[in-house]
Amino acid sequence: MTFIDDFSDDGKNSILVFRQSKVPVFQNKVYSSNIEALQAPVADVELVQSDVSGFIFNKVFNPKLMQYDVNYQNEQANSVYFRKHLRSVLDLLYSLGLKGKKVIEVGCGKGVFFDLMLNEGIDCWGFDPTYEGNNPRINKDYFSEKFNDINADVIIMRHTLEHIPKPFSFIHTIAMANNYKGYLYVEVPTFDWIVEKRAFWDIFYEHCNYFTEQSLGLMFNNAVTGNLFGGQYIYLWADLSKLKSSVSSDVRFTRRDSLIFQDRLKYYQDFLKKHDGLAIWGAGAKSSTFLNLLDKGKNYIKYVVDINPAKQDKYVAGTGHPIFSPAILDSIPVQNILVMNENYLDEIEQTIGARKINIFNL
Repeated sequence: MTFIDDFSDDGKNSILVFRQSKVPVFQNKVYSSNIEALQAPVADVELVQSDVSGFIFNKVFNPKLMQYDVNYQNEQANSVYFRKHLRSVLDLLYSLGLKGKKVIEVGCGKGVFFDLMLNEGIDCWGFDPTYEGNNPRINKDYFSEKFNDINADVIIMRHTLEHIPKPFSFIHTIAMANNYKGYLYVEVPTFDWIVEKRAFWDIFYEHCNYFTEQSLGLMFNNAVTGNLFGGQYIYLWADLSKLKSSVSSDVRFTRRDSLIFQDRLKYYQDFLKKHDGLAIWGAGAKSSTFLNLLDKGKNYIKYVVDINPAKQDKYVAGTGHPIFSPAILDSIPVQNILVMNENYLDEIEQTIGARKINIFNL
């Protein structure tokens, strides 16, 4: 059996899966000027797989570089599709037993899902340093061991655990703060979808961990897992009293190798050369990674389109590509648009309307 902190074995026994050099530390921060964007902090990604547990993680991740603040913009709720996803998550939680419970949301972001719960009468409280509002129920701080005896019936972590080194230990921190009682809901991206799509653009410095349903479930006895958001996300629902004290070292898992993404990288290198007048739709982490790996010098992509007003008239970290509202398509037309997330394809086609633009999705 491995010790609680050794879910990833600290990289001592691991094999290389994918490497990125000098990519932005924050894929979800946009900048007010081209100069600021080009000067954004960068670091390396050395994605490896533990030979002990099969866990995927960034071996060279440095948590000291991660300072989340109000300039961090990863909110997707401007999209109708994403709002439907949030609704489906809440309905799932109701089916699992959320109704009438005291809820703590760790990593509640800008508070969109939190407000959805609050508006339905749920007694919820939150933690997040990137929160910009003034709801006294949300503590603008990281959750840590200093917040003990939180006395929650349900603890929710949506798109938080993938940002936290030693995730197994962090879940124990939460469990201890709640006296190993209540239930935990976790939602994260899944590495299985990334591998299936060969989606190198879905690997970020911000994400130091990459989960599968198997690796989420390894931490508990008798956990419920499933997938959401067109298979891109997975969830876990588990009783905190069933949290294991250690992770077995005899796990059977699928081994990954360093050739997973090479063909896809080459494909999009050729794609950019063959398509003139090209824009990208979506100024999130996917586009940041894609641009930093394939168009660092702004030779192919004219600009990025995003419907989030907080990102418009800003610049992509690392490359300085400008970000505009969809109205830019009238003043600076393009022939081709590459959509960063296939889930939003229908919405994007409706927004583009009758404009004669070729639409491609990753």
